[in-house]
Amino acid sequence: MTAAQQAELTRQLNDYAKETSTQIAVVTEASLQGQPVFDRSLAIAEGWGIGGSEDKDNGVLIYVARDDRKIYIQTGYGVEGFLNDARAGRIIRNIMTPAFRRGDYYAGISGAAQAIMDAGRGEYTADQVPEEQPGVHPIFVFIFIFVIFMLLNRFGNRHDDDDDGDGGYWRGGHYDGRRSPRGRRGGGWFILPGGFGGGGGGGGGFGGGGGGFGGFGGGGFGGGGAGGGW
Repeated sequence: MTAAQQAELTRQLNDYAKETSTQIAVVTEASLQGQPVFDRSLAIAEGWGIGGSEDKDNGVLIYVARDDRKIYIQTGYGVEGFLNDARAGRIIRNIMTPAFRRGDYYAGISGAAQAIMDAGRGEYTADQVPEEQPGVHPIFVFIFIFVIFMLLNRFGNRHDDDDDGDGGYWRGGHYDGRRSPRGRRGGGWFILPGGFGGGGGGGGGFGGGGGGFGGFGGGGFGGGGAGGGW
């Protein structure tokens, strides 16, 4: 397949994953290097964790070993309702094998992916990411804590002559309750607001030569699917 064809197929699979949360990956290799096609394709599917999430297990791998002329469609537990072994076998026999025999690999792979997407629409919906709710900005929390700390510190210094109690504060993540030197004692804790981070996830994808593809959701596979050749 050309680079443009790979890019178009990846776009379609990513769009489908965003719509349904079902992830479809395509892997092509020159040779199985003596491995059974089932074992090789299952190892990739499980190793990459293809699927929207661990609780859905809705991942599909379309695997092709070019020189060995072998195909396998691995199905996650969660897609077996709409993509059982019989349907996966029909997709290989009726779509992929005829196209591959004509030398049209893109038609075979994209046609198989489209048939799987059509079968799975409506089975799942995309995972919803809750919108961030309005709240107090961390900087205001920081200012509030700082003011309280200063007041407590001033109050503690004002009572130095009357109170020999010990102060406490966080040092390197641990509470330091040692008795403070006279004149420098104070109560309270000074806590900096924590940071916030974000992450992204991928959808479907295309890999060649056994390379890895990130961004999958950790789906599980139990050996369902079908194989074939041309």
